Amino acid sequence: MRFSRLLITFALLIVAVYAGALVWFRANENALLFHPDRGIPAAPPARLDLDSRDVLVSGAKAPPLMARLIPPVIGRTGGTTNAATWILYFHGASGNVGTRGYNEAWARFRQMGLGVLAVDYRGYGASEGSPSEAGLYADADTAYAYVVHQLAVPPSRIVIYGYSLGSAVAIDLASRVPAAGLIVEGALMSIPARGAELYPYLPVGWLARNRFASVDKIARVSMPKLFIHARGDTYVPIAHGRRLYDLAPPPKHFQEVAGGHTDAFEVDPGFFRGVADFMARLGFPS
Repeated sequence: MRFSRLLITFALLIVAVYAGALVWFRANENALLFHPDRGIPAAPPARLDLDSRDVLVSGAKAPPLMARLIPPVIGRTGGTTNAATWILYFHGASGNVGTRGYNEAWARFRQMGLGVLAVDYRGYGASEGSPSEAGLYADADTAYAYVVHQLAVPPSRIVIYGYSLGSAVAIDLASRVPAAGLIVEGALMSIPARGAELYPYLPVGWLARNRFASVDKIARVSMPKLFIHARGDTYVPIAHGRRLYDLAPPPKHFQEVAGGHTDAFEVDPGFFRGVADFMARLGFPS
């Protein structure tokens, strides 16, 4: 009898601990997902010679957002920014537009003759508000409208680029607006899919309010697509990128690169050659 009571007590304790874990996950979901660096973004290293400026962009569905604008090298585009091809860049869940690695990559894009606009989501850097899935999608709309209307760049010269969590933002935008092409790097299928891998004993699919379900949207992206994924990526395993590629309609290309989630562009010499080849296939030789 005493053993039975102990067994019941132990079972109730396990249930209570598990229920507590579910409540904790639900309460801390945004903190687990979004890792913004707040404050004025650091200037890019002078050695990169980016000629950048930080601009404020705003829209009906977004608070004032800070974005880093890196104009194309004048001379390669006939002297006008709207004659160039532009990368509309959506970064990952960490950092802000002052993060060194992002600026290093943007410098390589600029060497290809590309312009770059990279937006800090709400709650990141000097952008107002707090991040959420719906908020990030609205921020993407605001950034796209800025490139089209303020910079006067036609959609046919915009390439949407999403890195890590930004891949879900980019795919969502590309499923709704016209553009020349889409590039995603280190893309995840969805938050529930990745969460189930990280927390196999929790019903993440039921708990997660943020979905970022690229796996449900990529089939609606008809523009040319380049999927870049590092074979050593432990943050978002390459199986995620391959699954999205399999679900995507043509035209599409998958580029497997060396390195990991954060350093593939530095590790693999073929990383930017793949981007340049994709741009050439779009009719934008670099």
